[in-house]
Amino acid sequence: MQKKYISFPLLAALIAIVLLYTIGNILHIELLRISITGGSDSEGTIFETSISFIPIIVGFIVGFITDYIIKRNSKKNLV
Repeated sequence: MQKKYISFPLLAALIAIVLLYTIGNILHIELLRISITGGSDSEGTIFETSISFIPIIVGFIVGFITDYIIKRNSKKNLV
């Protein structure tokens, strides 16, 4: 039971993060995007990466909410 309990909030958080990054990349929303650009100049190849932390924060929130709901439902089943 303990392994199953841990996996649901983690899975919900990861799904939320991937979903938000996918939406950001498809719709070109800068607040929900991972951007990797590359180029070259006289000194060599340059790569620039920018990542938004909003999907990660939302994923943590979704994970905590899922954890709270699971704990609340398990307490109702015990009573």
